[in-house]
Amino acid sequence: MSRGIAAWALLLTIIAAPGIAAAQTIGFADAIDRVAAHCNQDIDKFCKSVNLGRGRILQCLDSKAGVSGQCKTTIAEVRALLAARAEARRQVPRVCDADIRRLCAGVQAGDGNLMECFYKAKARVSQPCQRAVAAAGYE
Repeated sequence: MSRGIAAWALLLTIIAAPGIAAAQTIGFADAIDRVAAHCNQDIDKFCKSVNLGRGRILQCLDSKAGVSGQCKTTIAEVRALLAARAEARRQVPRVCDADIRRLCAGVQAGDGNLMECFYKAKARVSQPCQRAVAAAGYE
């Protein structure tokens, strides 16, 4: 049975069991907070007039000599964590496919049917699927 990307996305937002430690990834809001906290002085010094959005602040900081080591390190860490989150999201459908087929066999995707089935079965989802969902930030 064919399962659409939208069904996967909706389904995966609810399946992670509480208490599962997320892999080292980060969402955009947390990335912004972390860069702001560690690069505030550099942003004020070098990029104060730069408009927000579309990565302009990071582009500005990347282009300036004299940006603090702490800020450079934070930006590198944030980029790595965002890349890990993106990769985790690409892996979830592959990692969780067997769980979906096993736990929701015969359930037709659409109208929330698959999502409801998987939500009810989330306690029986495999550990690899739970880890993948947590790393993807679908908790």
